Amino acid sequence: MGFQLVISEGKEAGREFEFDQDSVVIGRTAECDVILYEAGVSRKHARILLEGASLFIEDLGSSNGTKVNGAIIARKQLLKDGDSISMGPVVFNFKPVELEPEGPTAENSSEDGAHTRVVSMSELKKSRNKGVAMMPKDASRDQVAEMGRRSTQMMPALKGPRPSLPGARKSDPNKKSARLAVRENDLPEGVEVAGGGRPRLARVSGERPSLSAADKARFKREGGLGRAKLWWFEANQNQRIAASTAGGIITLGLLAGLIFAVMPRDPITRPAEPEALFGDPNEASFGLGAGVDYEREDSKTFDFEVKSPVQVMAVVHYMARDINSKDEVSITVNGVELGWLPPDTLDANERALEVLVPAHLIKRNEINTVTFDNVRNPPEADPWRIWNLWIEVAVLPEKDDVGLIADAEEKYRRGQLKWEQRDIGASNRWDAYKNFREAWLTLEAIPREKRPYTYQLSREKMNEALRALDEKCNELLLKGKSAFQFGKYDQARYELGHIKDFFPTRAHPCQGRADYEWQQMEL
Repeated sequence: MGFQLVISEGKEAGREFEFDQDSVVIGRTAECDVILYEAGVSRKHARILLEGASLFIEDLGSSNGTKVNGAIIARKQLLKDGDSISMGPVVFNFKPVELEPEGPTAENSSEDGAHTRVVSMSELKKSRNKGVAMMPKDASRDQVAEMGRRSTQMMPALKGPRPSLPGARKSDPNKKSARLAVRENDLPEGVEVAGGGRPRLARVSGERPSLSAADKARFKREGGLGRAKLWWFEANQNQRIAASTAGGIITLGLLAGLIFAVMPRDPITRPAEPEALFGDPNEASFGLGAGVDYEREDSKTFDFEVKSPVQVMAVVHYMARDINSKDEVSITVNGVELGWLPPDTLDANERALEVLVPAHLIKRNEINTVTFDNVRNPPEADPWRIWNLWIEVAVLPEKDDVGLIADAEEKYRRGQLKWEQRDIGASNRWDAYKNFREAWLTLEAIPREKRPYTYQLSREKMNEALRALDEKCNELLLKGKSAFQFGKYDQARYELGHIKDFFPTRAHPCQGRADYEWQQMEL
């Protein structure tokens, strides 16, 4: 039995794939039978397989799951004619087909209204090659090859009991230890042998039990437990009562702690995982490792919508850490790779990063996607983290190159004036940085070969202003922490609150760092 998949939603709706294999793998890598170049589809997302006379669908550990008729499948599910299969943003309609050696196509109907399409073997063989869909527009052969190169394969871990080796020595549970052998004739007076094992004290009429010097030495050689036994043997009645009482109190305390630990508590409600980017930073963290708010083993995708009647460009802002190499985590926007996350530096927790999205990649008045993809996970499980994400949209003026250059030079002059006055007003550093940045973004709309020298000057001054902002942030944070350490709590509160005068927006991470430091002080 074969089957047919028809894309029912999306930009390639109506696209058909027909197969007569017993197993068909669907995913994003070149090894798959149906290749979907879509960021929301995992490398090996799902498999359709024939078992007996029935077709089943099996999820291969995908990040976003596989849905049949809108419900996520746990592992494997039987497929019926007309079922809807969703993999990320791609939706298929499923239809079984029966194979005939020769003959024309026909339709068979069953009593319950379901139907099975019958096609000839020759017709079916025409569509047995690999199906490809959702390929990015204007993608080059090198880009497609790069997608395949970065793909990884799910490798399930084997679990189970460790097999025993042939000839391995087995322990005899009935074998008794012979480490302590005490001959009855060698025991000190007042000591008996119980069941042929360890010596115990015998109560001698009218006398307190006692131990010989040899027994005392033996107990001392046993370490802490032996010394405790020796103390107990030599203690008087009052000492034993006191020790028993203390032991009972400790036991009750441990029991109370155990009961408290296993008592049910009110569940902590975590907000729904953010799936979209906006103009305000989202301080939640995503990735893999201790302390990550929302665990994503190998990728995280965000949506963002741009509503504009004119062309725009965008800048994706983020912070990242636990990145070990330059080719570990890639950034893709609308299916086009824009670069890689830089490896960690000493200031990874303080460093704001960004990636520019050119205007031709932005889909206006539609949903856009940005994906952070860790190409090493799985099969590895390397930690990685991104946080403080937000999207900046810059409208490109509808002017010719001369008008854009004039606008950029005016913004550069305003930035230069603010920079010269950076020590006069608290916000002047930020205003200078913003004007230099706007001049740079304006000139990004001009073809590279026509950009004036102001383009390079704007980028250099923007980076210089950003370094000055980082230094000022560290200076203010150090003043606040020093005041707190010397018990000057009001001054510490003032220094940390004063940060908002220098950084009027949370676009720079300094406000978030100040909030974190104050929370640590309150603890």
